[in-house]
Parts: sequence; C-alpha cells; structure tokens
Amino acid sequence: MQKIIIFVTFLVLCASCGPHKPTVAELRAQKRAQDSINLSQQEQTMAYTDSLLQLQLPIADSLLKRFKYVKNERYEDNGHYICRDLEASGLGQRIYLQAYVTDNMKTVVRSFYYGERKLQHETLILTADEVENMFSGHCHAYEAEGNHEILTLNDEDAVNLLKFVAAYNDSQIKVTLSGKGKYTYTIKDKDKAALIETLQLQTVMSDIKKLESQYRQASLQVEKYKKRLEK
Repeated sequence: MQKIIIFVTFLVLCASCGPHKPTVAELRAQKRAQDSINLSQQEQTMAYTDSLLQLQLPIADSLLKRFKYVKNERYEDNGHYICRDLEASGLGQRIYLQAYVTDNMKTVVRSFYYGERKLQHETLILTADEVENMFSGHCHAYEAEGNHEILTLNDEDAVNLLKFVAAYNDSQIKVTLSGKGKYTYTIKDKDKAALIETLQLQTVMSDIKKLESQYRQASLQVEKYKKRLEK
C-alpha cells in the first residue's frame, strides 16, 4: 500500500511540473543554431553550382566559336546564335533545315523550301531506320523568282526534331515536307552536324542559365543568414 501511495505521489508531482518551456535565451540559441546550419548548406550550394559552372562555361565557349550572333537592333529585342553552316543566303534558294538558339534560350527550327511548285507545307516527316516522326508548325510563303516557303516549328517540336537528328546521326535521315504538295530530301552530313551542335549549345546554355539562377538564389540566402548571425 505504501508503495502505491509513493508511486501515485510521483505521478502527481510529474503532472504538476508539466513539459519544460524553453526560455527566450534558449529559443534564441536554437534559432542561431538553425541559421548556422542553413548558412552552411547555402554556402555548399554556392560552391557546388560554381564548380558545375566552371565545367560548362568552357564547353559553351568552344561551341560558340562555330556560331554567329545575329540581331537586328531596329526590329528585335533579342538576338540569336546560329551555326555558320545553317545561315540563309540570298533569297534562300536552298531546301534545308535551319536551327538557332535565342538569347532567352528558345530553340527555333525552320524548314526552308524553294521550288517551281507550291507545297504549302505545315508538317515535316523525318524518317530514319524505318522510324518516323512528325513535326508541325506555321508556314510563311512568298513568290520571288520561284516559290519560297519557311515553316517555323512549334517550340516543343523544334527541340524534339533536333533530338531525333542527334539520335540517328549515323543513319540516313529523310525529310518529307508535307502540305498540299510533298517534297522529300536527305539531310546532308554537314547540316546534321550543325543541327546537333545547335542542340548541344541549347542544352549547355540552358544549364548555365539554371546554374547561374541557383547560384544567385543561394548567395542571397547566404547574405540573409549572415546578417541574422551578426545581430
């Protein structure tokens, strides 16, 4: 009986004490400790993203040597990078695929057609090793010593077309321009290489843009936690 009384008394005392409430000083210490951890994490993020940037920047510089920067100061807010082998010349009396990367990392692919008859093509069909992919866009046509058509692909189709070319780089790739009429040709090896380089440039420049954004965000967080810890 005495043991029971002692045990009950112990429980009552524990209940009356209740959970420990941290003091203001203890709460401040906990916050400083957490800020120190957050600061360390953000500094690590800065170091990591900077190391990745140092790997990507030389790759971009190497690729850009094959590209030309084009911008019409009067009409364009943004310029673009185009591989020199894919530049249009004269009235564009050439049938081929052109690709370039804009300042804001948008990938553009255009199909150029020149011939005696109108195609009004709004679809490209790429075929390689019995695999066929279709890409669509919007066509601009005009007449000047023949019929000229420029089909600009939608954003997603533009990137996917370049990925298709890269995937079947070692194979013969046929392009069929399809609309009210049809025309088929084979992509030249020189053009394939230029299209693949454009995809590589887009990938590298997009990665650099993301890494720079992550670095800036981390640096802002570092400054925030440093100011807190200095108080």
